[in-house]
Amino acid sequence: MEIAQLTRELKKSEPAPTYLVAGQEGALVDRALAMITERVLADAQSADFALTRLEGKSTSADEIEAAARTASLFGGRRLVILKEAHNLKAGELKKLADYLAEPISSTTLVLQVRGVGADTRDPKLSKSANAVKKLKKAVEKGSGIYVNCPKPKERELPRLAEQILKEYDLTASRNGLYALVEAVGEDLGALIQAVEKLSLFLGDQRKVDEDHVATVVADTRSQSIFVLTDAVGEGSLDRALRVLNSMLRDGESPLAIVSHLTRHFRNLARVSALRNRGDNVDSIRKKLGLHPFVVKKCLLQVRRFSQAKLAARLKMLAEADLKLKSARLPNNMQLQNLVVSLCENL
Repeated sequence: MEIAQLTRELKKSEPAPTYLVAGQEGALVDRALAMITERVLADAQSADFALTRLEGKSTSADEIEAAARTASLFGGRRLVILKEAHNLKAGELKKLADYLAEPISSTTLVLQVRGVGADTRDPKLSKSANAVKKLKKAVEKGSGIYVNCPKPKERELPRLAEQILKEYDLTASRNGLYALVEAVGEDLGALIQAVEKLSLFLGDQRKVDEDHVATVVADTRSQSIFVLTDAVGEGSLDRALRVLNSMLRDGESPLAIVSHLTRHFRNLARVSALRNRGDNVDSIRKKLGLHPFVVKKCLLQVRRFSQAKLAARLKMLAEADLKLKSARLPNNMQLQNLVVSLCENL
């Protein structure tokens, strides 16, 4: 199940004896773990005595099972959390599978894995993904629950934002919802923090509009990112370099800048493809989950680019990401060269 289903299950049912919470989106993994923890310990007289935390790298299957089988000092359900469960040694993982197949009902054992899920295809993560698959099979054999926390696709972000708003008793106008998604980008941790801030700011008023987002969420730094992506999309090199240098002076992460530029050019490529198929603004908005204003802006900017030019820029951005991570040149120089290349009418 995914986190929306977990929310419903925890409200209507007793906690399961075992959970495997895993996936590439760390913010969702942390969120699911927090929800399970709150539900299991809701009736505990002392959370300190009802909770045990263990680490996959430094524990054994025997220690995990012993913790799970230890009765709660004050009665009620115990909670055992094993962080980074995929780091268990192969032999320990095999031994733990025996307990997972027949867990005791008075304890909830949560296995947490951040950064990799059972469906992860990255060859670099294959060892960890295989460990998660084995844990998933064992957990489900014992009637436990696998909570999948994948990195959401961009078109899913408005729906996810609506879910998080609902958990805080908030709703949003359409413009408010898209303004929120645009302000935080693909950073789900930032999205959750933004909703928390909005909840405190609004007080008894529970509907978010774009003015609220502008006041509470969209700070100078996020606005600079939008100015930079617009300048690059429009080919305004002087303006783009001025904004870029200002952002770097203010301490903005070079990798974050490349991520935002990649997201913008990915939007341009998808909008261009749908436009070429004859889709109008409303159709593109629905298919991509973008604000109408963003779609219209993209439609203006894609006039500068053929599909081949957009593909070339996405390749540039992917290469820049790798170069920044290898740090062969000073970050400022790499980013300036990148922005110059993106703005050129090649």
